[in-house]
Amino acid sequence: MKRIALISDIHGNYKALEAFLQYIAGHPVEGIICLGDYVTDSPYPERTMALLYEMRRRYECWMLRGNREDYLLNNKDNREGWKPSSANGTLFYTLQRMTETDLDFFASLPTEGELCLEGCPALYLCHGTPGRVRGNVHEEAGLKEKVMEALAYPYLLGGHSHHQEIDRMYGKTYINPGSLGFAVDGVGRRAQFAILTGVSEKWEAELLSIPYDVESYLQDFTESGVDEMGMVLNRATKKSLVTGVNYFFKSILAMEARAKEMGLASMPQVPESEWEKLVERFGL
Repeated sequence: MKRIALISDIHGNYKALEAFLQYIAGHPVEGIICLGDYVTDSPYPERTMALLYEMRRRYECWMLRGNREDYLLNNKDNREGWKPSSANGTLFYTLQRMTETDLDFFASLPTEGELCLEGCPALYLCHGTPGRVRGNVHEEAGLKEKVMEALAYPYLLGGHSHHQEIDRMYGKTYINPGSLGFAVDGVGRRAQFAILTGVSEKWEAELLSIPYDVESYLQDFTESGVDEMGMVLNRATKKSLVTGVNYFFKSILAMEARAKEMGLASMPQVPESEWEKLVERFGL
């Protein structure tokens, strides 16, 4: 029998990662599957990276690259002109704190692939959906059904949506552990992950949600200086963490719509004054 932890979407929340590592220290596993989105959207990304490197030394890890890592790799010389702003200030903050070792590590990770562990059915791993790192089965109607029907494996493990779920269709099983660092559960102040138990004929998944030190993490946003760079979107992130409602995504969608209304080519061109209107609109 195999016992494996499954995590995704840490988003730089090192406090949630600490809580997870403490949990598995008391509930031992044989390895950890990580589905990507390790940093960005948070203070002190170097603390998350240090924990990840230590985790890899202590456990066998199977790790994928997520879309947040792709953003950093595609803009490592800041060709997109990130700057302090609600649109991309926290990304810029993270990029400034990534070392060459960190970026090389991200570049070494695959975006998807199969995992075959002795004595257990094969797993297929992805961040979003196979072939689409940003494929979101929670937001795109019919996507999960399409993916699962075409899947050539009995199990698909995916993240990105930040929604915990186990779904069975077409004789196959989809497992999403939710988000370790940015849970969208309508509750807040929780870190989500899963524990997989495998035998020769099947895998069973237990979806877990544990508390972590949210209050000190929120203080980090101010003390680290990231709030000065991320502005309104950071306020949306912090409200998301304590409510479990994705005000981050709501804000992005609102500004993408505003960019279209203003005839702008992209969301980063929306003036900061428009972002400020979200403070009252969403109670940020």
